[in-house]
Amino acid sequence: MKIGTDPDAAIMLLPGRAALLPASATLLIADLHLGKAATFRKAGIPIPEGSAQRDLARLTDLVARHAVRRLLILGDLFHARTGCTDQVQAEFAATRAKLAETEVVLVLGNHDRPLGLLPASLGIDAIVTELNEPPLRFVHEPATTIAAAGRDLFTIGGHLHPTVSIRSPSGDRIADRCFVTEPATLVLPAFGSFTGGHRITPTGATRIWIARDDGVAEVSRLAASTPRRSSR
Repeated sequence: MKIGTDPDAAIMLLPGRAALLPASATLLIADLHLGKAATFRKAGIPIPEGSAQRDLARLTDLVARHAVRRLLILGDLFHARTGCTDQVQAEFAATRAKLAETEVVLVLGNHDRPLGLLPASLGIDAIVTELNEPPLRFVHEPATTIAAAGRDLFTIGGHLHPTVSIRSPSGDRIADRCFVTEPATLVLPAFGSFTGGHRITPTGATRIWIARDDGVAEVSRLAASTPRRSSR
């Protein structure tokens, strides 16, 4: 699924909860939350392992499939200090080693910032608070204040973990992660499998694409016509 007609700023929404900038061969993902399961286990909650490893394998596949030259992670690479274990870091470092020809840039998220300086062994080439590449602006939190020089930039971010609920004509419902656009903003779905979600309530200007591992499909009209469930 393609957004925009400018070939220098076109955005492809990909199966697997990622987006691609074809002009620069840049892959965009957000909200991996690596180490979240480990954080729960340290708190005594028996969460099984495996979701992070599958997410990293999916990331490696996307980079290879689309010949990605740059990976741009839009925040919350890690979940918390307690979950940023040696094993979690080693798993990411091993994935990074497989992406030897790909530059990796991290836009710090609200979960990354408390971790302090990330070790060089992770192989992250650059860590920034935001990145402006006109006509695009890359952030973690889309609602952050835009500097005067960036007010005309189309903002791409994560943070919200958007989900959508739609109802079919037969009355069945499906809820899943989604891409969301407003006139000047694109919010990516959470890339990490072990994350919560925030249900999006569409407005007249909102466009929504359901984000599945096997495809992307626009569901704006269905989402707008699906009422919220009763709280009873």
